[in-house]
Amino acid sequence: MAGYESPEAAYLAFLETFNARDAAGWAGVNHWPHARISAAAPDSPAHWRPPTRIFTNADQYLAAPLWDELEASGWARSESAPRQIVQSSDLKAHIAGGWTRYDADGKPMASNRVVYVATRTDEGWGLQAQLKTDSFVDGRDYSATEAEVVSAVESTLELLGARKIDAYAEALDYPFTLVGPPGVVIQIASAPEMATAMRNVGDDRLDVAPGSVRIANCGESGANVTFRVEREGESQEALALVGLRDGVWRMLAISGV
Repeated sequence: MAGYESPEAAYLAFLETFNARDAAGWAGVNHWPHARISAAAPDSPAHWRPPTRIFTNADQYLAAPLWDELEASGWARSESAPRQIVQSSDLKAHIAGGWTRYDADGKPMASNRVVYVATRTDEGWGLQAQLKTDSFVDGRDYSATEAEVVSAVESTLELLGARKIDAYAEALDYPFTLVGPPGVVIQIASAPEMATAMRNVGDDRLDVAPGSVRIANCGESGANVTFRVEREGESQEALALVGLRDGVWRMLAISGV
């Protein structure tokens, strides 16, 4: 189990161990279960692995070969995108970052924008989830896409604030992933299951702060957004991975801090 002194240290170790081809070290950055969720379009070549996957341990995480495939494509190293902690608490942090892959001549090959969910256990900080846009192209203007995403998420959250729980649940994409406190990752299979779960824990009584939706990072068919909800006057920050599905922007995963 990972035990880094800060969320940033865990994030940097993720790339350092990857570049070093250190399989044990790379898996050792994670907390388990570990979720890797992709917002790539279903027909995208980014789906070379299952788009939504929850790994229970390091053996599962490392089961599919990785470096041989990348090196065969010409990859030599990856470098971090500018990183920023966009939300945090004593036990969780949402780190907006990502990477660019380079070949041996230093030519960029591909880029991605990701939010890494870091959690803190008694041992220290590690990565609990990767929420990946998997559709980012460096240098492209995504301002129009960002506006669409914000509008769609605001409309979905308005259903929650209006106590229209069944309609809210129907507006999500499934399987839906909830990244909870350290060591907790839950998948919800369907809208009826989601609506029942929300009522059981009182999430049918949440209020949504107007104008709180903000873009953390964005690609062509995926984005991460931050927002705030309130329960009986107490505010909580959350982040959602959003994907374009059949022309509609839908939330794929949520993590609260």
